Amino acid sequence: MCLRGLLLVAGLVLSSWALTPEECEPLVTPVSLADSSMIHGVTYFLAGYAKTNVSQALLRNCDSFWINVTESGPQNLVFAQFNKVNGSCTHSLFNVTVDVHTATGFFANITQSFHILPSSDHLIVVAINNTIRNSPIVNRRMKNIGEVPEEFINSSLFMLGRNATLSEVGPGTFGEAGELPRVLRRTTVPLQP
Repeated sequence: MCLRGLLLVAGLVLSSWALTPEECEPLVTPVSLADSSMIHGVTYFLAGYAKTNVSQALLRNCDSFWINVTESGPQNLVFAQFNKVNGSCTHSLFNVTVDVHTATGFFANITQSFHILPSSDHLIVVAINNTIRNSPIVNRRMKNIGEVPEEFINSSLFMLGRNATLSEVGPGTFGEAGELPRVLRRTTVPLQP
C-alpha cells in the first residue's frame, strides 16, 4: 500500500513538470513559409531523430550533412544537399514546392514533405515525412550499413544550424528556439563545446 502511495505522489509530481497542451501547441505548430527566406542559404545538420531503423542507421553513420537552399520562383526552392556517410560523399539536387506551411519535393524515388517549426535565427527545426521506394540514393548510402526495404515511410525531426558546430551557435540560442518547462527555466546549464 505504501508503494502505491509513493508511486501516486511521484506520478503527480512528474506530471506537474510536463508542459500542458496549450504550452506545447506554439512549439509544434508549423510556421508559415509564405516568406521562405528564413530557410534560404546554407544550414548544417546538428542533431536529429528518425523513426525507422534505416534512417536511424543513416544518421548514426553520417559524418557530415549540409543543405544550400535557393529560391527558383515565387513558390519554388532548389535544395542542394551534401552528405558524407560512411566515408562516401553524395550530392543531391532537387526542387521543392512551397505551400503556406508545407514544402514538398521529389527526387530519386523519395517523396518528402516538411514543416518548419518555431526556431531562431541560428537554428531551424524541421519536421520531415518521407516515402522511399527502391531509391538508388538510399541504397548507395546504406552500402555496408544495413538492409533497405523495397519501400518505407519515415518521420524525422532535424535541428539545422547556420554554423557547422554547436559551439559556433552559442548557448543562448536554445532558449530562443523554444520554451522549456517551468522547472527547467529556473536552471541555467551552459553548453560545453
